[in-house]
Amino acid sequence: MDVCVENVFITPPIEAINLIQATAEEEEKDRAASSDPHPGHPEPDAEQETVARGFSPADSSETPKAESAAEKNPWSAWSWLGVCKNSSRKIPDTIPNIVHVDVDAFFASVEQVLNPKLRGKPVLVGRGCVASASYEAKFLGVKTAMGFREALRVCPQAIVVPGQYEHYADFAERVRRILETYTPAVETAALDDFYLDFAGTERLYPDYKATLRRLQAEIRARTGLSVSVGAARTKVVASIASRLERPRGFRMIAPGDEETFLTPLPVEKLHGIGHVHAGALAERGIATIGQLRQVPKPALQAAFGEVIGQQIWERARGLDGREVLLPSTPKSVSRETTIEGGTIDTEFLGGLIEYLSERIGSTLREYGKQARTIGLRIRYVDHFSAHQTVRLTKPTNDERELLAAAKDLFAKLFTRRVAVRLAGVSVHNLETDKRQHELFDTNANRRWYLNRGLDSVRGRYGWNAVFYGKGLELREHYATKPNGLVLSTPCLSR
Repeated sequence: MDVCVENVFITPPIEAINLIQATAEEEEKDRAASSDPHPGHPEPDAEQETVARGFSPADSSETPKAESAAEKNPWSAWSWLGVCKNSSRKIPDTIPNIVHVDVDAFFASVEQVLNPKLRGKPVLVGRGCVASASYEAKFLGVKTAMGFREALRVCPQAIVVPGQYEHYADFAERVRRILETYTPAVETAALDDFYLDFAGTERLYPDYKATLRRLQAEIRARTGLSVSVGAARTKVVASIASRLERPRGFRMIAPGDEETFLTPLPVEKLHGIGHVHAGALAERGIATIGQLRQVPKPALQAAFGEVIGQQIWERARGLDGREVLLPSTPKSVSRETTIEGGTIDTEFLGGLIEYLSERIGSTLREYGKQARTIGLRIRYVDHFSAHQTVRLTKPTNDERELLAAAKDLFAKLFTRRVAVRLAGVSVHNLETDKRQHELFDTNANRRWYLNRGLDSVRGRYGWNAVFYGKGLELREHYATKPNGLVLSTPCLSR
């Protein structure tokens, strides 16, 4: 009987690797000793470097050392185990791993994306004062927090819009999701402000600068928003670098160049120094960060307090111990909204509670959580509030089960013939989703698959791609957006 035996490559054991490495080091020492014409006498630095590489001082660049089979094949087991010393791929030891991403003129830019007629025109967003100004307006002298009367005097052709605040959180979430495809370490410092940590991704992104450029271009292509990017070893330097050349700024500060970068900048660029502190420093003849660095720490602490003085002294040198904070797992989830004018229509209120329960169930499944407690809160137009919580028979993230419990609570709380102006649903006592298929309750298993199918469809085509029957009536009262309904409370329209 014929037997076919395949070639099997066995990874060398650790003892063999150590023996091979020790032998290679001894051979290298022998070669170095034999090539030394004057043993016992140190050679010049340049010659020592060439000997360490395996060359004699007489070697030329045209006669490189012959490569071993393992060095020629970077996919061999020896290469993967690190035995090859002359690897062609060299990973930099240090990179400016902290990246600050700042959306340029966030509110105004979103308005220009939503209304293409505003693109290229000076746009002011806000009520009473400028909450955000497009760079077309900023280039003419408009500043944030400036009153509209003064802003229109500086820029008479500016277009004032009150702002569609219900859309801003959606655009910020879209930007955050794009950033998370590059690194999981993403911290949302503000609605349009993000810190990223690329430490440990050197092998994934060998061309680090090109990766950040691609990130910047992808956000522009997928959201229509331009962002400025700054990279450094600390948060404070990265944030200054990103804001230095807006809009669409890009600046990388190599490790060790922080003080050189900060020295000529005005003190106002330093995070933590406002107009008051800048004025106090200007009175003492300190206008740049370089001049600020010459001030002793005790003097700064005496002028600004021990904590603030210490902070200013450190950040003037580019020192910042803050790390990129990962998003924490929620301990509770709540969704609520106000109802303009109030209503006593129980059908409408039931549909609204159903929608809020859907959002909570989706959020729980996104975080892999289940809730043991659910609560309902309603407020009447006369400001009387009622709230009650109940413990569920078993933890769940099924929106149908959450809705059933919420409706029972609503029937107990809605006891007055007064219009309701606020409704909210919340869940507490969250735990990890460890659900197993039910042996006898087949309907529960079907709902489990149904919910995952809904999440998949909505994740690809938007929340409004599919909805329950009650949602049809809500769409007659509320406008829709890609991620759901535009409720009356902008910051909670999720």
